[in-house]
Amino acid sequence: MSENLTHILTLIGIMAGISLVLAVILVLVNRFFHVDVDERYELILKTLPNINCGACGYPGCAGMTEGLLKGEAKPEQCKPGNEVIYAKIRAILKGENPDEVTA
Repeated sequence: MSENLTHILTLIGIMAGISLVLAVILVLVNRFFHVDVDERYELILKTLPNINCGACGYPGCAGMTEGLLKGEAKPEQCKPGNEVIYAKIRAILKGENPDEVTA
């Protein structure tokens, strides 16, 4: 084999080794820093009017959603909301299907 080909194959081996080590590190970091997300978060956020007015006392609908999930807020705090929205949010918080709710 020529000397140039040997250098190229050596560099390819080194790059493959580095890639393998980085892949293992990424997998370990992903497992160590994994955060479980409450599935109700997206449902509540979609149910709120998403006006982000802050009238509820929270910084936008995302803040209100976090407050609802922590039990610190009540659906009625959403001023632009209505009884249908409140009922759907209560159903989501109870683990029920919000589409089956009628005010």
